[in-house]
Amino acid sequence: MYVFEAITIGFVAAVLAGMFGVGGAAITTPAIRVLLDASPGIALGTTLPVTIPTAASGAVTYYRRGFVVKRVAAYCCLGGLIGAVGGAMLTWLIDLHYLMLVTGAVVLYLSATIIRRGISGRGLETEPAETPAQVVEESGSEEASGIAEERASTLTMLAIGLAAGFFSGLLGVGGGLILIPCFLYILHIPLKKAFGTSLAVITVIAIPGTVVHMFLHHISWSLVLYLVVGSIPGAYFGARISIRTGEKLLYVLFGLLLAAFGVIFIVNEIISMTG
Repeated sequence: MYVFEAITIGFVAAVLAGMFGVGGAAITTPAIRVLLDASPGIALGTTLPVTIPTAASGAVTYYRRGFVVKRVAAYCCLGGLIGAVGGAMLTWLIDLHYLMLVTGAVVLYLSATIIRRGISGRGLETEPAETPAQVVEESGSEEASGIAEERASTLTMLAIGLAAGFFSGLLGVGGGLILIPCFLYILHIPLKKAFGTSLAVITVIAIPGTVVHMFLHHISWSLVLYLVVGSIPGAYFGARISIRTGEKLLYVLFGLLLAAFGVIFIVNEIISMTG
């Protein structure tokens, strides 16, 4: 039953990760903490090695459709590698119970943002789905993302990667919670290219955090294996769904799911601290 639950968690988290360009840890961390009764350290550290193949699978799917901005991804990866090590090292100095509460609060914040965007429809596609011709036209057009790519300064991209990497290493998440808003509102990259570029960066910046958490003994490699079995196909299907489907309803449903996990996560951690 434990193995089945772990594989299912990996699949569901990866589907949602592939849809929205995040590493999936916003689902995986609270799920293995609550459903599999993992310790705070294991819940934080185990998600990072799972994030690598999950994000890579989704990134490849987006890349094949032209939804990855390579220059932005390269500079953000460079900054993210440095930030991820610093964030992971800080887990030595911070009470992990409080860190788990912060993670839960981040999940709730993300859920509110996603629900609000889904309801308002701002920045989302209005068509229910894309035809193959529309996908080719969007991926081949350089007027929207090409201008943004050229105008993006090297320092800005490095700073975005640094912040995302630090967040990833500290909270055991992929960094997409930082990357996607920055891509959308600072670099003005179109939504689906923001998703694909985010997954490409997450694949790289999860590596140093994984190494640090491994030395801190925060990784259960058997659990990693079970989660990866479900996550690789899940990320592929999630990315395919995102590319072909309008986002408004998906955003609302994903936000509601995150809200439920965030509440359960925080309540469970408070009970654990007071029990």
